[in-house]
Amino acid sequence: MKTRVITALCIIAVVVPLAYLGSWYTLVLAILFIGGGIIELLEVRPDKNWPWYFKLSAYVFSLIMLLWPMLVYWYNGGQGFPTAIIVGVPAMVIVFYLMFLFCIEITTPRIKTLDVFYIFGMTLLLCLAGQSCLATRLDYGIAALFYILIVTYVNDAFALFVGMKFGKHQLAPVISPKKTWEGAFGGIFFATIAGVGFYLIFPFGGEYLNVWLVLIISIVLAVGGIFGDLIFSSIKRHLGLKDFGNIFPGHGGFLDRIDSITFNLVLFAVIISIVTGVIFL
Repeated sequence: MKTRVITALCIIAVVVPLAYLGSWYTLVLAILFIGGGIIELLEVRPDKNWPWYFKLSAYVFSLIMLLWPMLVYWYNGGQGFPTAIIVGVPAMVIVFYLMFLFCIEITTPRIKTLDVFYIFGMTLLLCLAGQSCLATRLDYGIAALFYILIVTYVNDAFALFVGMKFGKHQLAPVISPKKTWEGAFGGIFFATIAGVGFYLIFPFGGEYLNVWLVLIISIVLAVGGIFGDLIFSSIKRHLGLKDFGNIFPGHGGFLDRIDSITFNLVLFAVIISIVTGVIFL
């Protein structure tokens, strides 16, 4: 427990300043965690038998997808760092990425169709999460980004605590036997209170948001965090892994720390785009 707490404090000491400073610093934060997650995705295969050019293609396209809003901004003559971005990647880029991976698959016996969909889907999700992190910070300020983090991690913490104290009914016995319905409802309850309380102290979103809408968003993000956690747990179970990595003592790898937040960053971007009427690229 001591190691886990010290590691958590070290992570906070890095994440909070980079998120607070914004612009290039938040981009560094996104690249650090999303890039670390993508590296783990490509290295956790038990036999580690993917050829270097398959991994390289995933790295290159992931970087392009993550930076796409900035690349468009600079291509159109923008200077420095954009003050606002819209989350999204053009369909042609996504389709070309998938086609490129399939071209490798049909010419490399070691690469299977499931490998292609695994890498394609997960890198796209992570890159959109990185974009959502930047968009939230640039468009709605540091309070909005901290709001997502607080709702997500309060949900995780209290789901664990309530589940340990009162949990009797398994939530997903095959994927994650230790998670319970009691823990899930406890996490949602406390995360919603934390989210609304944070908004009342540090309001964000201007005219688009109010306390009742934030209440609904908090509940949605709390539920989304549970699904994000279960999705990544399902992947680990499929691959026969306990953790995606061991870079963070007591916490595992990058993906073990950003599983729920990855899901919620994208989910918040979708919700806020609907509320504000902003359409994805």
